[in-house]
Amino acid sequence: MNGNEGKLKILLLEDYPDFIEFYVTKLKEAGFEVIVESDEDHGLEMALKEKPDLIVLDISLPKAEDFGFIKEMKKHPEIAATPAVILTDLSSENDIAAGQAAGAAEYIVRDNFTFAEVIDKIKEVIERAIKK
Repeated sequence: MNGNEGKLKILLLEDYPDFIEFYVTKLKEAGFEVIVESDEDHGLEMALKEKPDLIVLDISLPKAEDFGFIKEMKKHPEIAATPAVILTDLSSENDIAAGQAAGAAEYIVRDNFTFAEVIDKIKEVIERAIKK
């Protein structure tokens, strides 16, 4: 945990403004501190600087390809163990399998869950990470 008044810090990597506004509001309501970045390269820099407790990312960011962000973060020991939750519209079995193979802690297809369920899944991922 990052020590900011007991709040867990989430780095949100998302480029769609309406989603950013919605997610930030809901994540803050759930008690998280939220940092936002809309670019994969800057997101990695931000993760290294801020060392969030969890990263929530959309894999359809403009520069994103082949789950590169997760693969790249795993190369950095200081953030390699940080759980990454993919929150996306991409729902093919190939995408889901590739996300899991890249090391995502959870792969969530937006249309399949309410945001309350997404928050529950995020909390589950954090609990699993804390127990390790």
